[in-house]
Amino acid sequence: MDRILDDRSIPEKIDPTGMLNWIETFDAQCRQGVEIARRTELPPFGMIRNAVVCGMGGSAIGGDLLRAYVSARALAPIEVVRGYDLPRYAGPETLVVASSYSGNTEETLSTYAAARERGAAIAAITTGGTLAEQCARDGVPAIITPGGYSPRAALGYSFMPLLVLFERLGLIEDQSAPLEETLSQLNRTKERNCFDSPAENNPAKQTAKELYGSIPIIYAGQNAFEPVAARWRAQINENAKTFAHNAVVPEMNHNEILGWKNPKPSILKKLHVVYLLDSGYNPQTLKRFDVMRGILDPAAHGVSVIQSEGEELLARMFSVIHYGDYVSYYLSMLYKEDPTPIPAIDFLKAELARPAASG
Repeated sequence: MDRILDDRSIPEKIDPTGMLNWIETFDAQCRQGVEIARRTELPPFGMIRNAVVCGMGGSAIGGDLLRAYVSARALAPIEVVRGYDLPRYAGPETLVVASSYSGNTEETLSTYAAARERGAAIAAITTGGTLAEQCARDGVPAIITPGGYSPRAALGYSFMPLLVLFERLGLIEDQSAPLEETLSQLNRTKERNCFDSPAENNPAKQTAKELYGSIPIIYAGQNAFEPVAARWRAQINENAKTFAHNAVVPEMNHNEILGWKNPKPSILKKLHVVYLLDSGYNPQTLKRFDVMRGILDPAAHGVSVIQSEGEELLARMFSVIHYGDYVSYYLSMLYKEDPTPIPAIDFLKAELARPAASG
């Protein structure tokens, strides 16, 4: 498998859109996302008591990460809405952030319209489309990011502007130091795991080899790393076209851990566990991961341990996110799957857009 993962001709064959380039320039994308958000003009906002981030798919994960990252420090509670409807409490003292990479996501446009009707404070993050047009018409500030990416490959343009927006509105503390460390950490993660790093010295390629031919089961500690595990699962789903599952500790210790007995062992041996570990976990959570090895090692295909890196929480979160993006890409190489197209999702959208049959 090392030969496959180091073969430059394979990305040229299976990746015509350039997903690998998007992954390998992620640090630059994040830096640009910060810069764009810092220079976007914002009008004065009134009292903000709560915040709602509205988006779908790759445009929503930024909201999940923000909520998890600032949950212990934010001056306003944050909710992420994946759907058509705003929560009932959303009103004039609510900040509603409409995040749609294309600007044409119907669910996000629905929540934008509802926010307008309720007199909420609104901001948008988008590349253009209908959302940008409506913001221009309504005098709503929009952080306009570069287009041309797959939404899941544009996390730097969905999360970083969101973080800077909350900082500029005084809802979280100054993020200059965490951001600088995060950008440096992303560069270090890239150096070790980039395509030009040979498989024998490349941790992400080694992890992809461990996961190949199995179903990844990704476990992380609750709170900050819960959406990081969800990001791993979604990237493996979309890039490698591979089924994966994620859950959190300690919650899964109260239910899912019992599922590692049935069905018959030959089926459980298809499940490969990935631990996403962080030094900031509660000591009891770390102990739980150690104890779980005695239960999972004998039952699973294998157990891979990924340790976060960095001092600041933001850097640690993004070190694991970037590593996971590389793993999902190298899995796509092993399965010879073009990482960019999403045919099943496109089919669903096309079918939903068709008029209902009469009769």
